Amino acid sequence: MSETLVTQAILLRSVATGEADRVVTLLGRSTGKVAALARGARKSTRRFGGGLGLGATGEATVRDRPGAELAWLEAFEVSQGRHGLGSDLGSTAHAGYVSELCDQLCAPRQPEPEVYDRLLGFLDALDARGPHAARLRAFEAGLLGSLGFGIGFDACVACGRRDLDETVRLDTIRGGVTCPACARGGSPLSPQVRTALDRFGRMTLAEAEAMDLPREINAACRNALGELLALHLTRPLKSLEFLRKLQGH
Repeated sequence: MSETLVTQAILLRSVATGEADRVVTLLGRSTGKVAALARGARKSTRRFGGGLGLGATGEATVRDRPGAELAWLEAFEVSQGRHGLGSDLGSTAHAGYVSELCDQLCAPRQPEPEVYDRLLGFLDALDARGPHAARLRAFEAGLLGSLGFGIGFDACVACGRRDLDETVRLDTIRGGVTCPACARGGSPLSPQVRTALDRFGRMTLAEAEAMDLPREINAACRNALGELLALHLTRPLKSLEFLRKLQGH
């Protein structure tokens, strides 16, 4: 028996199929990630709010189809279309990247309201104020933490030492940073980079925007968070190559 679900949702991905349909991936606040077929979406402006663009936010009505890989997207009442994202390359790159991250890292039908709220807040800030490097770092660190993939940067994972005032190593196998005495390899992190990563894991997106983040510290944090994210990805991110072409991401 089919079940109809109504949820606040963010569009993560949309792919054209057939003559007028789309296969969409939504992150629903109460449903988690859902893949659905939107019949006639490329022609209908009534059921789908005039479009299904990247990051569009609204109320989705989804009907399950027992035994089918895709649900039906019966309607999507868009409250925020985010049409302005396409007018700025940086905003487009950031929106595509965070959406693809959530698409890959969130398990199907597993509600993640904290992830939903973080993504919504990120897209709202992107709409209002454009791309911001520290905000993106805070999103990455917060996403890892919300999904249970985060690690601590405040103590050596091997011996527990906390007075880490020298270069440490990022040990992805042991799930943390190691002091010089315990290090078995891994990417080096200066005290400034380790401190920034620790802060990113605990701060809000608004706090990140107020942070003074030097370019070299951002680059090192980006690389470290990229290593951690890569551990949980099933395939390379298509959006990452575009993002890397933009300075200061």
